[in-house]
Amino acid sequence: HSSYQAFSTQIVLEIMAAAIKMDELLVAWLGNDTVYEDVRKLVESYRAATDPPTHQNCEKESEDDNTDDSPRGVIPPFYPKEARSRRRRCNDQPSTPLQTWMPAAQSGGGIVDLTSVRDQIQLIIEEVSPETKSFSVENFCRVTKEVFNFPSYFNVPLFDRIIQLWNNKQGNSASTVSLSMLKWFWLDEMEPFDVSERFFRLLKQPDSNYIARDDFLPYIKELLNDHPGLEFLSNHAEFQEKYAVTVITRIFYCVNKCHSGKITLRQIRRSDLLGAFHQVDDEEDINKVTRYFSYEHFYVLYCRFWELDHDRDYRITREDLLKYGDHSLSHMIVDRIFDAAPRPFGKSEDSKEFLSYEDFIFFMLSEEDKANEVSVRYWFTCVDVDGDGKLNNMEMRSFYAVQLHRMQCMGHEIVPFEDMLCQMMDMIKPMNSDFLVAEDFLQQECCQVSGALFDALFNLNKYLMFEQRDPFVERQKREDEFETDWDRFACIDYNRLAMEEEAREEEAMEIDWVTVDDEDEDNEEFSGMAALASEAPF
Repeated sequence: HSSYQAFSTQIVLEIMAAAIKMDELLVAWLGNDTVYEDVRKLVESYRAATDPPTHQNCEKESEDDNTDDSPRGVIPPFYPKEARSRRRRCNDQPSTPLQTWMPAAQSGGGIVDLTSVRDQIQLIIEEVSPETKSFSVENFCRVTKEVFNFPSYFNVPLFDRIIQLWNNKQGNSASTVSLSMLKWFWLDEMEPFDVSERFFRLLKQPDSNYIARDDFLPYIKELLNDHPGLEFLSNHAEFQEKYAVTVITRIFYCVNKCHSGKITLRQIRRSDLLGAFHQVDDEEDINKVTRYFSYEHFYVLYCRFWELDHDRDYRITREDLLKYGDHSLSHMIVDRIFDAAPRPFGKSEDSKEFLSYEDFIFFMLSEEDKANEVSVRYWFTCVDVDGDGKLNNMEMRSFYAVQLHRMQCMGHEIVPFEDMLCQMMDMIKPMNSDFLVAEDFLQQECCQVSGALFDALFNLNKYLMFEQRDPFVERQKREDEFETDWDRFACIDYNRLAMEEEAREEEAMEIDWVTVDDEDEDNEEFSGMAALASEAPF
């Protein structure tokens, strides 16, 4: 009986290995660019034969042809190398947050107290609008910066919020902001609250108790209009929109750690969001603001998404995601990403069939930096198949079995599961040796290496790099200028993309020069033949 059971187990294992191999071969075949192009051409030829051409179809085909010939038309422009001077609309001097409308112990005699909100606003009115004694949106910026202590690009949304609340309260249709309106708004919306809650109350809708995704749009729109580091995007409306989506999604990734799509006051207090908004207002090079706003980070995220999205429907399928990182992910983890991974703004009915751009941002930020809490919980949710909050040996063994098979197929040295697990347990030092919980990965002494277990379970390329790591290179990483693994990856990948683009441009220039030289040689030969033909015989 035991021999029969062993034989049956061997047969089952061989069948599973064969099925996995067939899946990998099928995915590799489907992922081949030549196969994709052939299938696409067959589908297009079938449609052309069955559907009568229309004017809209002709226009769309023309647009598609243009985008194929011009890759720069479908991916964002590179960040310009030349330095740009800042357009300053407000006082650049750092301001101290004002606390009260008028201090109780204010002395008389007409002495101006600059710690008083009232006196500060009156001074600004006398300077910018002495005739009307009110503010338009154009001259309101100093109030935004010096009185309310918000970034300068908050000017328009803050002005609109004051007008909106005042008109709703009074039933008026005011278009400018007066001193009485500012007094009312300050006393109701600002003075009773600390800096974080003032920021929270401004961003959220008046009748809501949380910040939603769309609440950030007016502020990012003004940032795009105001910041000199984003001026080059002014003629690229599509990529302005994508940049805004990327910034907002990154904010939710870091701040809204429960992935509810609703940022609460408590989450604002525990985050660095307000500091990042101020930093991007003060910093002329937007790429130095690596928290949320870096254009280079946006470029890397969008280009990686665009490379995988072959059919250009802004959706990533399972087959598309399997190509990520040179087919580094196993099919098991890709299935779990679609089925169980956190989504930034909830799941729709068909969300298990594709990843949106926002979902892809969550995935890529987690994949390229496994040393932060959000990433650890993202991947722990994926590998915790039974959802009990504990990662046991059976779950890890099932994921690692696919990795073993891939190692064998690629000719790498096989690392047995027991050896891998023993090594990882020594690094992580879990509280319970029978299973792992998410908190085990977040221990301060091992958070920088605990992500290696996730790589061992589903990312073969990174696991092999970990096994063959150079201690000197690892020491250099610890001492470099980058704060996170994501910052390091984004910098390297952006430089790679820039070098590839420069190589393509140089190649195109060489082709143009060769064409010009060939034309000149043809003209010289033609002129020589014409001269010989016109000479008189001796």
